[in-house]
Amino acid sequence: MRYASLYLDFAAVQIKAMREYPAAFAIRSLAKVVGFTAQVCITYLMIYRFGGVLDWSTFEVLLLFSMNIIGYGLAGFFMFHPFTKLQQRILDGTFDEMLTKPLNPFFYLCSRDFSTGYFANLFVGVAALVVSFSQLDITLGAFQILWLIVVLLGAGMIHSGFFMLTNIPSFWLVKSDAIDGLRGTLESFIRFPISIYDTWIAVMLTYIFPFAFVNFFPAQYFLQMDDFMIFPPILIFMTPVVGGTLMLIGYALFQLGIRNYKSTGS
Repeated sequence: MRYASLYLDFAAVQIKAMREYPAAFAIRSLAKVVGFTAQVCITYLMIYRFGGVLDWSTFEVLLLFSMNIIGYGLAGFFMFHPFTKLQQRILDGTFDEMLTKPLNPFFYLCSRDFSTGYFANLFVGVAALVVSFSQLDITLGAFQILWLIVVLLGAGMIHSGFFMLTNIPSFWLVKSDAIDGLRGTLESFIRFPISIYDTWIAVMLTYIFPFAFVNFFPAQYFLQMDDFMIFPPILIFMTPVVGGTLMLIGYALFQLGIRNYKSTGS
């Protein structure tokens, strides 16, 4: 409870700083909304032009897009800056500050770098989600709405886990940009159903780098689809489990990294 209160205090500081420059925040957010809206339109027009992708219609693919962008936005609030800046902090020695506070270093790192820059992701993602369900004539009951919230939180945990896992190697490597770049490359695959790729790619995105649990598998619960390829249908319910597992692994590696951390002394 104490940590929750402290986190809210840290977040309030970031929001207060944002309010000091409302015009800059508004322009930034508008630019992101325009950019994401353009991506939605391009995706829609491309899929519409070809009449769908395999058995996936235009708005079913748009549902995948919306679930991915919402999950990414939720992760971005809490994990993007703490871990994408980790390499530079280790290189210049400013990570030492994390170890001087009477708080868990992981909690302090995540708290002090809470980002306010992902409201645009949620705005466009939720809008695309609502349009998709509406155009597909899908009505959600109370349980389905609750499960959708759990799935989106799980998707955020998966993205969070990958933010962690692709940047924590900075404790051992001088430069880890290429590893984080791999995350972005793999994440781009799930803009479309993974069933359009070769089987080995689908296996990689399911069992090795499980981005498919962000949208491909859980979306099929709401769409009542059966596009599981070689995978068991039970995977549609595994998004929260996969997300929690990735974050636990990331946290364990972070603690291991701290134990092996050697300050640059600068």
